[in-house]
Amino acid sequence: MSKLAEPGLSPAALWIVTIAFALAPPLLAVAPLGMAPLLIAAGALAYSAERVQGGYWPRVPVGATMLFVIFVAWCALSLIWDLNPGGGARKLVDIVLAASALLALLGLANRLRPDQSRRLCWSLVGGMLAGLVLLVIETLFDFPLYRAVMGATNPKLVDLVEAKRSVDALPLLVWPACLALARLNRPRLGALLAVLFTVACVKLTAASATMGMALSMVVFAACFASTLWVRRLLALATLLAFILIIPVSIIAYDQGGTTAHWLKHSGQHRVEIWHFAADKTLERPLFGWGFNASRYVPNGNAVSKFLPPGQSLIPLHPHDAFLQVWLEIGAIGAIIVGGILLLGLKTIGQWPAAVARFTLPGYAAGLVVAGLAFGIWQSWWMATLAFSAVAYRMIGPGPDHG
Repeated sequence: MSKLAEPGLSPAALWIVTIAFALAPPLLAVAPLGMAPLLIAAGALAYSAERVQGGYWPRVPVGATMLFVIFVAWCALSLIWDLNPGGGARKLVDIVLAASALLALLGLANRLRPDQSRRLCWSLVGGMLAGLVLLVIETLFDFPLYRAVMGATNPKLVDLVEAKRSVDALPLLVWPACLALARLNRPRLGALLAVLFTVACVKLTAASATMGMALSMVVFAACFASTLWVRRLLALATLLAFILIIPVSIIAYDQGGTTAHWLKHSGQHRVEIWHFAADKTLERPLFGWGFNASRYVPNGNAVSKFLPPGQSLIPLHPHDAFLQVWLEIGAIGAIIVGGILLLGLKTIGQWPAAVARFTLPGYAAGLVVAGLAFGIWQSWWMATLAFSAVAYRMIGPGPDHG
């Protein structure tokens, strides 16, 4: 039997989490693929350190753990009819590692003292300032740091793959940094950081990040009227995203979205991808095609307007998290994932309004970016979402830091 733990994290666990908070923003700015190793290492090391030095096993959140277990079990079951069960199984291991690290860190959050949470606030703010400086340098000066490390002729520089990852995902840590400033009794600086980053998005970031930050600023303003109603509206938006994504994708295609002059080439291509994914989802609406099977869904007689003949109409993933969930793990998977998101919103509802005011905009930004940019199961992207959730929990709902 473990001994009764004293309040507060052990020094070793606190140092591990502090370093992770300082490293996450600059890492996301210049080497986003490192987010998964950072999350997993932080979760494993900090949880183990708390057991060794603190003498007890931190308790993970029961509700979130049960939902993740159900989700993993359903994804594992879908491997039976998966188009590529080997690839799905390997990706499922990534899911388990990221979810385990997330739950471990959320368990540690329950032990934080106000002074320890305040220390994490300073660490995150410092890391975010460093990350923004690095983002400015890389974006405005043609990625000199990336070229110095990876080589000036690295193929990922051709279509700016690394840049798109960084600029699209950074809003997920900007809002926790804004909250950190508010918890350090500097709420106006937190609001100013959000405003300045939103303006800078036009030049420094991709369209999905710009849209995400623009919507999140609307949510931020609305939170001053009522965080309760904003949370309810975001819950409704989450449900509608899952319910309407299939018919909207089909209608957009039928209305000529692939040739609309007001859309960029990438936007027109997305309309085609979304239509194909929605159409294929309706062939297997309940169970889906199998976890992580998007890229292997057969084209049938369909021909892409944007890709050479013979290539899959879904390059890697559908570029929409809601569609990817429907396509791969069906209606049952959509219900489970929707439940996880709604549980997150319910948890935010238990926090003070001053905290929810900065957390709900981050949730909104995450919905937008997830709905426009990355494959939802990409390890670094899952880790970024998880790290954002951990940051909110560790610096947000505790007693005032003042």
